[in-house]
Amino acid sequence: MSRHRFFVSPEQIGEEQVVLRGDQARQICHVLRMGAGDEIVVLDNLGWEYGVRVTAVSPQQISGDILEKRAVSSEPACHITLYQSLMKRDKFEWVLQKGTEVGVSRFVPLVTQRSLVQDIDIKPGKMARWQKIIKEAAEQARRGRIPELSLPVYWADALAQMDAAVALIPWEEVTEPGLRQVLAGVRPSRIALFIGPEGGFAREEVDTAVAHNVQPITLGPLILRAETAAIVTAALILHEVN
Repeated sequence: MSRHRFFVSPEQIGEEQVVLRGDQARQICHVLRMGAGDEIVVLDNLGWEYGVRVTAVSPQQISGDILEKRAVSSEPACHITLYQSLMKRDKFEWVLQKGTEVGVSRFVPLVTQRSLVQDIDIKPGKMARWQKIIKEAAEQARRGRIPELSLPVYWADALAQMDAAVALIPWEEVTEPGLRQVLAGVRPSRIALFIGPEGGFAREEVDTAVAHNVQPITLGPLILRAETAAIVTAALILHEVN
């Protein structure tokens, strides 16, 4: 049976013991109903995971002894930054969850011409909710690190700050090249992926992207929803380069 996994702050991990508090303690105590002697996996988000045997359980605090420490080996070799245009709440949060599951390393919320949200000032509570979704998805998917969540940016700023060996923008107006053609024989360590909102990218936005060395690609003759395109493209990229 696979052991439940929990990301914690490195400060919660000592030489021999680990302490979990807050929501994690309540989950272990009330939801998972674990007790002394059960085993979990704790991750420090720095590249290490720890096998832990629980020694004390309460809704306020879980204590456990460290059984082993090992380097995490589950992270994709290629670092994908997904620049995802802001969409309706449920769709955007679905992209965060499923993007984490397939292997996206960083999310950058994006304000584009046709985004339903046109303001980059996101309330702290919403950012906290998004980070929680990503963290829980990373634990479920057995990720070794929690994907980074950046603050929202405008289109021009995203292009200016982009740092990747390959940058791609799926666009329904092009018929070639496909993803496999672009990545043939290439093993980039960092890829930037730009996904538009429900209404897609405007032509001038794509033209600006091309001027910043972003490659438009086709995903085939079918028109995918924005949230579907994000997950399908990320998964295909990792399949091709890993």
